[in-house]
Formats: sequence, structure tokens, C-alpha cells
Amino acid sequence: MKRVFALILAGALSVSLFAGCGGNKEPAAEGSTPAASGEASEGGEGAAPAGEIVFWTQDTAPWKGWFDPAIEAFQQQNPDIKVKVEYFPQFADKLTQAYAAGQQPDVAQTWQGITHWAKAGKLDPVPDSVYSKEDMQAKFYEGALKNKEFEGQYYCIPAEINVESPGLLVNMDLLEKMGKTLPDGWVENNGPKSWDELLSFAKELTVKSGDTITQSGLAYAYAQWEAMFVSLIWQNGGDYRDEANSVVHFNTPEAKKAAEFMLKYANPADPDVICDIGASRYELFIQGTAAMVMGAPWYAGSLATDAPDMNYQYFNMPAMVDGSDPYCMATGGWGYIVSAESKNKPAAWEFVKQMTTPEQIGSWALGVGSLAAHKEANADLEYDPNVGSVEKALAVSKDILQYGNEDGAYTLDSSQLIYTIVRQQLQQMVETGDIDTALATMEMEGNDMIETNLNR
Repeated sequence: MKRVFALILAGALSVSLFAGCGGNKEPAAEGSTPAASGEASEGGEGAAPAGEIVFWTQDTAPWKGWFDPAIEAFQQQNPDIKVKVEYFPQFADKLTQAYAAGQQPDVAQTWQGITHWAKAGKLDPVPDSVYSKEDMQAKFYEGALKNKEFEGQYYCIPAEINVESPGLLVNMDLLEKMGKTLPDGWVENNGPKSWDELLSFAKELTVKSGDTITQSGLAYAYAQWEAMFVSLIWQNGGDYRDEANSVVHFNTPEAKKAAEFMLKYANPADPDVICDIGASRYELFIQGTAAMVMGAPWYAGSLATDAPDMNYQYFNMPAMVDGSDPYCMATGGWGYIVSAESKNKPAAWEFVKQMTTPEQIGSWALGVGSLAAHKEANADLEYDPNVGSVEKALAVSKDILQYGNEDGAYTLDSSQLIYTIVRQQLQQMVETGDIDTALATMEMEGNDMIETNLNR
């Protein structure tokens, strides 16, 4: 039983070139590396770019597994350009500190919002020789572009349209051990039809010892659960974003309902408890102490490295609020930036140009489990609906893109807003149980951040 799906991946993936290139695959055979495609950029009286550039990205097995052979292939086609790649485990902090100190690399691939750096003059705008503004708007998904633009100019080329917390992964080995099977219709419908249906099954899979959760039926705590929080705000009919007034609103009835939802199902005293709140949801899942986990397509890419022997399934989450559509976060994710201080911009942009062809973006997306931002990066992909895989995760996730909302590019640093301010206050909320203070603080700190960014 195979399905063919028009997937947001490369339209011309060559099996001989791309097989095994992702970090979540077995090591590729010699010569089976990602292709460095694209013509040399127009620079300096037609001369080909040359020299050394430094490229930074995050230190994870899927990323290194893809970029190492991709960069080697690029240098074989561009022998006059030397790329020094550096991987960092705490990458967001490292890049932020580097830009603050004026010690940034020539090129970085980052998921962070870049509008604050663009406003500060720290980024080189995307040149027409790589992608014109019209090309960017025509070739990339609109949701992937909003946080890559500042005052009508693009400063980052997106590789990914990032969706967070719309996925449901099921540990099929644990189900078998417990003598359970998937509810009827989940495979055919790519997931449960309602939150009540999912909750009922999660309660069957939850194991308690006194007041201790020893196995989560559905793990959702920490990690990217701030995306779950804002999704619940939208699903409750609210919106924290207020672009017209350049502020955010978290001290609202809809946000309070979202917070109450998140605490309820992680409270051991609640009869509906399904989640251990003592550890990150992803860690619980790969350790085998969560039967299901709320996640994203890239979880599938990471599982191939972190839990290669796990038999799992991948579905879409239903709406968590009755009567709502399954709104989720879908915004510009990983993309390529070039420093305004780079001493070798022609070589830097030539590297970026060749890393952002439809073929390369598609290959990278499959390698790491991300949804490609380039519209032409499409291919028909076969997957078995009865088995979890990166291919299935990416394919079924396309169905939820219509419900995706961007996270607030107008704040000039939506990454800090969501993944620092909101994340910290959700953690504080768990520790104190004080929802009102957490919401008021995230609103105050969010608006202080926006004011600082706008006044720089």
C-alpha cells in the first residue's frame, strides 16, 4: 500500500546523487552526495568568485550528515572557493553572541528571526543575481518569507517553512507491548478526528504509580510547547499578535484558557492526566516512556538518529478546541544569511545560491525532516501509510499548512518572543502554578522587547 504525494521537496532529485545524503540515513556510498548545482554568480567583471568563507549551522547528526557531503560537492564544483564549516550545539546563543560582538561568520543557516539584525545593518541584502524580490515572492511560500524581509528588502533566503506542534507520533512498539492497537480510522485519516478521541486513547496508554506518571500517554511538555500554547490561543478564537499597534497581548481570556489546558492534562491529581511534566516531551518519547508525543515533521528526521530501531507512526494532530480548525505555527524557519561585514560576499552569495536551488533545498528538507520553503522543490514521494517515516511526516504535514500562522515578524524578533520570553514564562507557570503572573509577564516583556527593537 503505497501513496504518492506531491510533496514540498525537490522536483528533480536524482537517486544516484541524493540517496542516503541525509543525516537520518545510512552512510551514503562513495559519490552519493548532495549535488552542488547552479551557475557561478555574476561578480567582478564576470570573474568566478574565489577565496575562503566561514559557514555556521547547528551541531546535530542530521545537519552534519547532510552538510558535510553537500559542502564537499560544492567545493568540487567550485575549487576556487574554500568553505570552512563550523557546527555549534547551542547554535542560537552562539550566533546571537557573535553578531552582538561583531564576530559573525560570512554565512549562517539559522532558524532565528532576522529582521532585528537587518534593521541594525548587520546583514547583506539578497542580491538580484541570486534571487530578485520578484523571484523570492514567486518561488517561495508566503508564510516562509514574512520574517525574512525588512522595509521591502529580503535579507534571508528561506529553506524551510517551519511548522511546530501539529504532528502526532506514536510508539508502535509500546502499543504492541501493552496489547493495544491504533484506533480505527487513524491510518486512513492521517490521525484522530478530534481531541476527545485522542484524549481517550492517551488515557488508555498512561501509566501511573501513585501520583507519579511512569508512562505518558501523550507527552507534550517543554521543548516546543510554546508553539502548542500559541496554537491554543488561535484555536480558542484569540490572537496575541497586534501588528497595527506594534504590541502583543498575552494577558487575555484565550491565553488563559490555553495555559489552563496545558496544566490540566499534566496534573497527576487530574483524572484526565496524560503527560509527565518532569521532562521534555521528545526525550520521554525516545526513551520509551511516552506512548505518543506531540511534535513536528523534523521529529521524524531526528528519530532515525536518536531511536533508529523504534517502530513508530506519524499523524496530524486534530484541533485541541472543539469547533476550531487545527491552527498551528507555520512561519519562516531555517534560512541562509550573509553578514554585511563579510570580506568575501561574492563567494558567500555563490555558496548560498547553490544551497538554495530547488534541488538542494529539497534534498536538505528530506535529509533533516523539514518542509521545503521553495515552491518548485516538489516531487512525487512514495510512502507506506502504515509505517512512520520522514517521507510520510513531510507528506501528511502539507495538509495542515492552510491552518498555519506566522508568529509575529513585526516584533522584529519573533524567535526571542516565542522561544525565550514565552518559553521562560511557561516554565515559571509550571513551577508556581500562577497563570495570571506568567501571562502578564510574557506580555510585559514581549512589549518591552518590541519597543527596544523599534527604537534601536
